Amino acid sequence: MPRILSIIIFIILLEGCSRTIVPEVPHLPSSTIDTLPPPDSKIDVPITIDLDSVFSDLDRQIPADLNGSGNLGPGEYRWSIRREPFILSWSGAILDLTDHAQGSAGGYVKNPFNKNWNKVCNCDFNVDLGINAGFTLSDSYALSAHAKLTRFDADACNLTLANFNATPVIRPIATDAINKALDHLNEEVSRYDIPKLIQPYWAKLFQPIKIGDIGYISLNPSQIRLENLNGSAHQLAGTIGITAKPVFSLANPGPPATIPPLPVISREDASGFNVYVDARIQYAELNRLAKTHLDNNKIAVGKTGYFMIKNAEIYGEGNNHLLIRIDFKGKQNGISYKGALYFTCLPVYDVPSGQFYISDIDFDTHTRERLLAKAGDWILNSAIKTFLHDQIHFDLGAQIHSVKEQLNASLNKPIGPNISLSGHIDSLSLLGILPAKDYMLMRWNTKGTLAVNKD
Repeated sequence: MPRILSIIIFIILLEGCSRTIVPEVPHLPSSTIDTLPPPDSKIDVPITIDLDSVFSDLDRQIPADLNGSGNLGPGEYRWSIRREPFILSWSGAILDLTDHAQGSAGGYVKNPFNKNWNKVCNCDFNVDLGINAGFTLSDSYALSAHAKLTRFDADACNLTLANFNATPVIRPIATDAINKALDHLNEEVSRYDIPKLIQPYWAKLFQPIKIGDIGYISLNPSQIRLENLNGSAHQLAGTIGITAKPVFSLANPGPPATIPPLPVISREDASGFNVYVDARIQYAELNRLAKTHLDNNKIAVGKTGYFMIKNAEIYGEGNNHLLIRIDFKGKQNGISYKGALYFTCLPVYDVPSGQFYISDIDFDTHTRERLLAKAGDWILNSAIKTFLHDQIHFDLGAQIHSVKEQLNASLNKPIGPNISLSGHIDSLSLLGILPAKDYMLMRWNTKGTLAVNKD
């Protein structure tokens, strides 16, 4: 009986030597990621202006056959020119039309007896035509053409019997007809309603774009530029470069109540597509990785002491520091310890390798005070900080790559009837990390290209 009593007393004494560490939960002041003004982005909108009707009018105004007649002494002369189809060549927005034509002229006298006209002489000649047309778009979206005749080279056509060169007479008549046709072309081009062509694209750019399960991007277009106006066949093509200030938001902000009118065309330039995006890394994922590295690990302290992690949790509360809570048990100098410890550290993400780790790890102030009060300074001097620093080292590259994939998928999809986005994110640059209460926020600067196309 005395032996049993001694054992009971010894156990009670041991229990009395056991020390529980229960520090106050840390409360850190709120922090923010530096707020930067939205960067300018360039969104390309390819447009095509079909000039088929203009060229059809030109063909009608300059018919394949031109002819005329005039007095020649007691007789008359008659001429005709048959041209071939125009050959078109473009240099940017400058159109050159060339044509080869064959002409003939004849001298006629009237038979005094039967009053019939008889051809008494004739000649054939070649004509080379050249037409130049430059196309411009004004700041107010007025399309204009400046078509003019640049060449009318005709061989001499000598009606030998009358000793008459018909070419100087034919030239002004033919050129006048061509110039009238070109004036008509210039008028037709000025009637094109370019704002009507651009307006559907402009309106669609004000609709927020859903980025997978990440959030929404509002493009906020502000300026329009005209770039690379080029012709090909019967079409004039160009790029409307729209300057925008994309803004990312976690919730759908919705479109504006009214769509702003088209702005005047600007001559300022902008870089490629550029937007700040916030990615959320859930603490559940960090803790899943942490538990495999930390839980139930035992760290030797001195000859007989030890420190064992029973449970580890990583979390944040809106400060730039991450918080780590460790539930532990341990022993030193025959005294048992248990309870909880809190650490602060800074999150670090290495973009090239995709590795997430921590730096500047230290005991929280309340934890340090509680350990000193409970003679737990041996824990302060243990290797626990080094162990946590080494073990909290995870590969988050796949999750960040998923953000890039969702961005790319969202920038390549229809946004309206026959209108779609075509874009690509080329790079992600990390701007900052903020351990928020419900997730760890990582702010990225994404750069790439974006175009709006008509399908």
